[in-house]
Amino acid sequence: MGRLFTATLLIVVALLVVIEVWKVPDHNKVIRVDQNRRDLRLGSLERKSDILRRRRRETQALLQQHNESISEILSKAAHSWCDGSDLMEYPLPKYDACPANSTLNVIPFFGGMTNALKFILLGALMSFQENRCFIVSEVGSHLSSSSNTNSTSSTTETFTNHFFEGIGLPHDHPFVVDALAQGRYRERIWKEYWENRVLRRVEGANYNFKTPFWSASMDMVDGVSLKRNFLRHMWHLRPEYREHTCRALKEQEMFDTDYIALSIRRGDKTKEHFKFPGMDEYIRAAEPLIPSVFGEGQTPKIFVATDDCSILSVLRSARPQWMFRSQCDVLVPERQQMGYDINEIPHMNEAQKEEHFRKFFIELYALALSKVYIGVGYTNVAWFAYMMKPNNIDKSTFILLDSASARLMVDPLAQW
Repeated sequence: MGRLFTATLLIVVALLVVIEVWKVPDHNKVIRVDQNRRDLRLGSLERKSDILRRRRRETQALLQQHNESISEILSKAAHSWCDGSDLMEYPLPKYDACPANSTLNVIPFFGGMTNALKFILLGALMSFQENRCFIVSEVGSHLSSSSNTNSTSSTTETFTNHFFEGIGLPHDHPFVVDALAQGRYRERIWKEYWENRVLRRVEGANYNFKTPFWSASMDMVDGVSLKRNFLRHMWHLRPEYREHTCRALKEQEMFDTDYIALSIRRGDKTKEHFKFPGMDEYIRAAEPLIPSVFGEGQTPKIFVATDDCSILSVLRSARPQWMFRSQCDVLVPERQQMGYDINEIPHMNEAQKEEHFRKFFIELYALALSKVYIGVGYTNVAWFAYMMKPNNIDKSTFILLDSASARLMVDPLAQW
């Protein structure tokens, strides 16, 4: 009897051990999944070249099948921007369509120009869905010439209305004056509409967007298409800057023609510890695409948008048979940038600011109208140029080289 009891007890203990051991794999499974994720991240770094080769193959296949139609789409966009018809086809939103006595949103102009415009675009979409009007506040902005420190100031001299057709309500609009006087306003920081993927309007998610502010109300529209369409309504250069930009593109032989664009951003990005792709990486990305973009015997035309003009000589020495064009060539040597730093902007005089942003507008137009874009994802210039591109241009023509993009286990463009 004693032996039977002992045997039974041993069996029970064994079963309990088995049960506990059986439970453990739930935790081990989590550990293994986490380890797998780490392995995938490491693997994605090792496969960076494979990722870029795959994107290049996709680009080649697209160009081989649709080269002429892509040229037609880009040509139409170029003429629309440059002849002024874009403002008629994509009129400014009805910024004053909010109900009387409603809350006014105040959207800060934060960071560099493309960063600030990105957040204004997302903040504007959020405001419209809330049925609210908004103003842009440039308080504390490196780019603003105003010395105002009050976000509710009624000043009418701003960076945005100097270079662009009006974005948001003017600060002296009666609705704004009353809302500020009565305290009916709310400042909306960028994290609200960037960290929230729904309000960021990412690719692959569809949105019903109906609003009295905007005539182009849409049913079940993709997030990227929504942002691209709204950008065309919201962002228009003033005629003086539009005409200067388009004239420069024609002088550079970039208007209404096929070319590859390289976006090379350095400067103050060193402070954020990004690894800059070398010029050899840009060349390796562009070279296999030359036959698909240019006709037989045609000299490859490459537009270089950069804040570091010293890289032009490196590129030209590496591929003397290619035709490189850049606004760096237009600037006199002593005014050529050797790396942009946003903290330098407040120390520029008005003439230097004008020259800086005129160059920037030319580069943005050139990047957006290129048949193939090769750049990096760590700059908001890439985001803005991507959203400027016509809706029916496939994203495989937009190639990002930086390792930060390769570390992502999803398409970085799908996160924009």
